[in-house]
Amino acid sequence: METEDLMSGIAVVIDDALAGAPGAGGDAIGGADLIGRIVNWFETEWKLPFVKMTKLPRAALWPNLFRSASFVLLDWRLWGVGAETLKRDTIDDIKEFLKSAREHLVPVLILTHEDPEEVRAELRQLPVDLYDEDAAEKNFVFVEQKNGFWTGTSVDVGTLKAWVYGNASVYALKTWCRVMDGAKIELFQAMCRRSVNWPRVFWKAYRTDGADPSASLTNLINDSVRGRMRGDAFEEEHLSSQAGDVSGEELRRLIAEASFRFANVLPGDEVRCGDLFEGDDRKYWLNLRPDCDCIPRGGRAVGDIEVYCVEGKRLTPNDLRRLFKNGHFEERVTQSVVFGVVDGNSILFNFATLRVCKYSELRERRVGRLLHPYVTRVQQRFALFIQRQALPPVPDAAVRRVES
Repeated sequence: METEDLMSGIAVVIDDALAGAPGAGGDAIGGADLIGRIVNWFETEWKLPFVKMTKLPRAALWPNLFRSASFVLLDWRLWGVGAETLKRDTIDDIKEFLKSAREHLVPVLILTHEDPEEVRAELRQLPVDLYDEDAAEKNFVFVEQKNGFWTGTSVDVGTLKAWVYGNASVYALKTWCRVMDGAKIELFQAMCRRSVNWPRVFWKAYRTDGADPSASLTNLINDSVRGRMRGDAFEEEHLSSQAGDVSGEELRRLIAEASFRFANVLPGDEVRCGDLFEGDDRKYWLNLRPDCDCIPRGGRAVGDIEVYCVEGKRLTPNDLRRLFKNGHFEERVTQSVVFGVVDGNSILFNFATLRVCKYSELRERRVGRLLHPYVTRVQQRFALFIQRQALPPVPDAAVRRVES
């Protein structure tokens, strides 16, 4: 996928030197308005529409701005010529703007006439997850001088491309967004061709069935979009580098983020398979009841839903190492290990202990939800456990070779 495809969408430029804008400042060098030329190049060559501003918008507007922005071109010196008294306050506002951009995963290209090192010195004061001096490939912020980013006839596409593809998160995010947008459009076009009222059709069906119509419609859309997404969008050359090496702690955190959602982002009145509750003495309870049975039907309260929970116990590091053999955990048919989901802690579930109780008894102890396919594996192993059939032992003499 080409760089211009990855960065497509609506771009934002914030620079007090934008030609023709009220209060435009002195960004001209040799009579050439660099930011104007840079924006014009993106508009002409990459066909990008720009939202153009000469100052930071009000903070209340940032969330909606970032929800639509593909990337932001940002001038660092927004306090203007002769307004040095505004410098500190303006830099502080820019830092807050960058924090909001990072929260929305929007890349920001800081283009300035200032010394880039002075800009980086300010950025170093930001939290390391916003700007990491020692690992530039982790940053969503790109810093370059305007007269370095503009070659005289075009923007420095090579430098921009190296940053986009060098930052694995930016590359993965932009690639995934393109693929997801294509699948989303394909799904909704197909549904609308059948009937523009298709959401109401399914909503009515879910309501008649007694299911939660909002959750069911969400799952339908998610599953249908996922089924239409290309699986070959990511390219080997951009992701297969040694920069992917991380510490054991970082690796455990990555696995936890991929397999577990914490309770603070879950609706309190929603019960699902995979809900994990904290017990006493390092114990946990994992709900394995299917989602379709966790729906309050017939006017029942959510708290009255019965959950079927298997007991788990937090593993010590030594226990974890003892069970780990050749890339997997050695589990008995009565067990299942879930790796590093709660604050890096792994849990060993024992199927022999099953707790059936109302959700109301455990809802205040919910710590999060184990996601697919991790909870599905536990379900499958539990199904094997309750259906297992023991065989009589093979006589020792039938196996051993009897010497004559």
